[in-house]
Amino acid sequence: MTAEVNEAPTPAQLMAEISEAFSAGSVDNPYPVFAEYRRKEPVHHGDVLAEFGTPSMAGGFNGERDVYSVFKFEDCLTLLKDSETFTSEAVSAAFRPLLGKVVTGVDGEEHSRLRKLLMPGLGRQNFDSWGTDTVEPVLRRMVAELAGRGGRANLTEFVVNFPVRIVYEILGFPADDEEKFYDFQTKALMILLGFGSTDPAKKQQAAANRERAIGAVKGLYDDLLPIVRRRRAEGAPGNSLISHLLRVEVDGETFTDDEVVVFTRSLLPAAAETTTRSFGNVLVLLLDRPEVLAQVRADRDLVPKAITEGTRFEPVSMVAARTTTRDVEVRGVTIPEGSGVTIVKGSGLRDPDAWPNPDTFDIHRTMNKPNIAFGFGPHTCMGMNLAKLQMSKALNLLLDELPNLRADEDAEPLAIRGANFRQPTSINVRWD
Repeated sequence: MTAEVNEAPTPAQLMAEISEAFSAGSVDNPYPVFAEYRRKEPVHHGDVLAEFGTPSMAGGFNGERDVYSVFKFEDCLTLLKDSETFTSEAVSAAFRPLLGKVVTGVDGEEHSRLRKLLMPGLGRQNFDSWGTDTVEPVLRRMVAELAGRGGRANLTEFVVNFPVRIVYEILGFPADDEEKFYDFQTKALMILLGFGSTDPAKKQQAAANRERAIGAVKGLYDDLLPIVRRRRAEGAPGNSLISHLLRVEVDGETFTDDEVVVFTRSLLPAAAETTTRSFGNVLVLLLDRPEVLAQVRADRDLVPKAITEGTRFEPVSMVAARTTTRDVEVRGVTIPEGSGVTIVKGSGLRDPDAWPNPDTFDIHRTMNKPNIAFGFGPHTCMGMNLAKLQMSKALNLLLDELPNLRADEDAEPLAIRGANFRQPTSINVRWD
């Protein structure tokens, strides 16, 4: 391992840096602000994230776009479905300079082509296989390590590590090369620093973070390209995701080596962020409600319900960014062509007109409406099913192997913070 890797912060420390870069730690509860807008100004001329000092894709990181914020559930759903009027151009503008062409940042024919080629590799059959061959063994190994430490731990490191480890092994990298894994994980997390605060007071730190992110992006590309080329030359054997992407052909279309590398690279930070934060939030919601956790422990059929309700109650990403392609009217407000739109999913998922008792965490809730936490329509998160599979298996194993798992009453109180990307400050637990 190089000196640079040895001197790098730990994954948990990097996640703390990322939270700071996104002003996550400074906002305890944005939901009352969202509720006020839902009542008084459900389509607001302005970017609600600016009120929290949080970076916004909708406005462009240099603030070049006029922004409108949308708060009601039905409006959020309508806008997410209509990719012709509300395009992902804002997402592309944010991600392309760092990560290149990502599927969440393209629309129309280009998006259809990428999704068409990606779906065979991300099909249910592969998920079932990966669940048995990769997800469960990885989690069993990591939970066993936890159990061996005694009856007390901070689960933050576990929650940060397991999603990247699983994606790393699904991609087909060697499970026993710890130095390689640590290097990949560090680079994946560093990429996220490139999308941090634009607060003038943090300008110098933001510039330094972006340089670190650019270095990590290039490093991952240089690491991955020879691997992809070698796999192609070998005939793309095995059940790894890289091999599936290299073998797939739909209507004569195939992926180039560059496209496989770019998509593979984008999966690592996505795993590090989306699954980590989602699972951490679900854990805290359950640990903070011992009577609900006891129900889940006794009836494991409630595990997927708890995860679904947890992502509704505390979605990992509160907003989706879009750009209008024409003048459009929403609730009597005209949003001009070329405007940025902040679709406040976290508000829509607490809208009492769509969700009875929306501010109650209810694992027995009947889901009569789509849970838009992972998006909706053409840009529904393609990794959603893998994330849910990992979270379900992780929660079951924690409950199985850490008897009477509960919050550590002598440690820092459990809390979820953030205006956009919400996550626990720590996850201190005990078990018998």
